[in-house]
Amino acid sequence: MTISPWKDHVKLTSPDGKITAGIADAWEIAMGAPTSGELVLSNGIRRDNCNPSMVWSENSQYLAVPQWTKKRNQRLLIISISRRSARYASGEYRALQLESFTGNVIKGIDSPFHMPKKIEIDISKINWGDS
Repeated sequence: MTISPWKDHVKLTSPDGKITAGIADAWEIAMGAPTSGELVLSNGIRRDNCNPSMVWSENSQYLAVPQWTKKRNQRLLIISISRRSARYASGEYRALQLESFTGNVIKGIDSPFHMPKKIEIDISKINWGDS
């Protein structure tokens, strides 16, 4: 299920059914622009300035969610459920629409309505600090 970056709310359950991730009452970051809100996971994890176009990994171990920067770009936040921590994938984006998260690869589109660019982000190079 692909979630639009312009949604004002979303509730997404992990594939194993154990955790829900949601954003309620998201607001447009500018007139007609994608939205931003507080991400809340049912396990207590919270993050500000997130966009509803999120996706769970197939094994329910990770949640990928775009997070707005102060310059109104996005970074891709990867939340590890088992580690209860988060890291950023490399790069910045205009407005991510995430579509799938299979293995270590997240697929989507950067800026789906204006000069869209398909993206593939491999998270296997993220350093979680637990060798």
